[in-house]
Amino acid sequence: MHVQLKRRIYITCILLTGLFILLMIRLAWVQVVQINRTMPGFQRTVREMSVLQRERGVVLDAGRGQFTDYKGQPLTGKLEWGVVLFPYTDQSSHSYPSTMENSRVKEFAALLHTDVKSLQKEWNQGNAPHFWTAGTDQPSTLTDSQVIRLRELKADGASVYPMMTRYGQGATGMQWLGYLAEQPGFPNAKSGHKNEVKQPFAMKSGAAGLEKTLEPLLMGIGPTLVSRMVAGSGEVIPDILPRVIAPSNTHYPLRAETTIHIDLQQGIEQIVKKSGMKEGAIVVLDAANADVRAMVSVPFYNPQHVDPKQTAWANRAVKGAVPGSIFKIVTAAAALEYQAVSKGETFHCGGEWGKYGLSCWKEHGHGKLNLEQGFAESCNIVFAETARRLSMEQLERTADALGLARPIGWEGKQVAGMPILHHFDHEDAGRVRLPSVSPQDEGAKVQTAIGQRDVLVTPLQAANLIVTLLHDGKVTAPRLVQRIRFADGDTMLDMPMHDSPSSAGRISPGTAHQLLSWMKKVVSDGTGKSLQHARWQVAGKSGTAQVQQHGEKRNHQWFIGYGPTEQPQYAVAVLVQNVAPSSRHQATAIFRKVMDYLAESS
Repeated sequence: MHVQLKRRIYITCILLTGLFILLMIRLAWVQVVQINRTMPGFQRTVREMSVLQRERGVVLDAGRGQFTDYKGQPLTGKLEWGVVLFPYTDQSSHSYPSTMENSRVKEFAALLHTDVKSLQKEWNQGNAPHFWTAGTDQPSTLTDSQVIRLRELKADGASVYPMMTRYGQGATGMQWLGYLAEQPGFPNAKSGHKNEVKQPFAMKSGAAGLEKTLEPLLMGIGPTLVSRMVAGSGEVIPDILPRVIAPSNTHYPLRAETTIHIDLQQGIEQIVKKSGMKEGAIVVLDAANADVRAMVSVPFYNPQHVDPKQTAWANRAVKGAVPGSIFKIVTAAAALEYQAVSKGETFHCGGEWGKYGLSCWKEHGHGKLNLEQGFAESCNIVFAETARRLSMEQLERTADALGLARPIGWEGKQVAGMPILHHFDHEDAGRVRLPSVSPQDEGAKVQTAIGQRDVLVTPLQAANLIVTLLHDGKVTAPRLVQRIRFADGDTMLDMPMHDSPSSAGRISPGTAHQLLSWMKKVVSDGTGKSLQHARWQVAGKSGTAQVQQHGEKRNHQWFIGYGPTEQPQYAVAVLVQNVAPSSRHQATAIFRKVMDYLAESS
């Protein structure tokens, strides 16, 4: 009985084990069927992954979204040609280009404007394919004649391929565009990709400017790459043609349509170069809607070679600077709004005020003049007397009502899944006074009223101030981008214009019209007389701010205004920074050149 019981238990275990195996097989079969039903590309993907293990690829296009100007002209993204080098992995037994005929090697090197030693060194650098860079950090582009000759040469392990370059060559004043950089968490060019996909610009993301603020929209859905089958030693198999792998979604990459007029942008950059301007910014806004048509920051930067530790790439058009007398627009507006000056009242300027070390720029003074004349002549004495009748709070409220001392650029909330979308990266708010300064400090108030002391204004705010006056005191938020388009041209996202109202309200239309009229007086009878022979009749306000740089006295020069005066098309702000106190007013001269160029281009 005991033996029979053991036998029965043994048979039962065998049967249960068999049943368990059958259930496992059935479960696995069900899972495979379900995968094939729900993921028809699963088996193909597995096969592709196994193939990639025997392939090496190089990125032709990172798949990142591009920028255009407001008419659709490309600002980034140009199709160029380059040479892709496929090195051996087993360099102990083989290396390129030593396997080629000596004469062909020399001809190949000559076509790339290099020598055989340098060519061989770069060819076999690492084990991943890469574009020929001539020892730089960017792929070298080829001329049409180079493309033809290199194709005829048919070098083993090297081929000519199209590639998407992002930026043009050389320096530019378009800091608002920004640049790309390798970010933490992204594979970089030195480490390569796990599937041996390599490209110097492939895995970078926006580090500044619109490249950064629009990063979630621009990052794309994947690169386009070309891959070649390789043998076990790493040698390219010539009988197997290259394979291009690209995203299948025709909606991507996206295209950001900016408000920039690229012809105006480039033309004004040329004006800056010829003028010898070393530091500063120029902003051109459409007078109808405050859209940015051109924004130039000096010194220029090269978006392909940016050292974040340097300040050359910073966009000075959105950085606060001491405004000097252009801030007298705010003081004059406050005087008119709060009726601080009686109609027909006059002041006396003898050159010195006698308080707080304040003097007028005109050595012996202007004599007797009213507020309008004081505005045209930019008389410090008139504005010091006017400031005494105003409170610091009134100056601050008026500045806020005119779009100063606060970020003014376009922003959208809950746009495309992003909590807040800004057009202007690192835009300064500017200020009227520091919190530590007492509003009752008369000396501080007087210095503030003439645009000195702690006042900071950005060139973007200064240009937008003019647009605000042209629109009866309504503050509009300047835009840099008007819409995002899909790759097929359809609109993904509109970024409509919007106002930027002040908590302090707005100035009256009458005050706005009065100030615009006084700006004409600046050109006809005041500090802007040199603009009388401009192609357009223009109006504006000059400014000279006293600053210090490395302990030395320097000046910021400003001129802001609009033109033509009868039917304004553009508002322009020019800032020339850190010039010698004895220098001529370069900002006024550049303002005229910019306005003349705009007149010629209209």
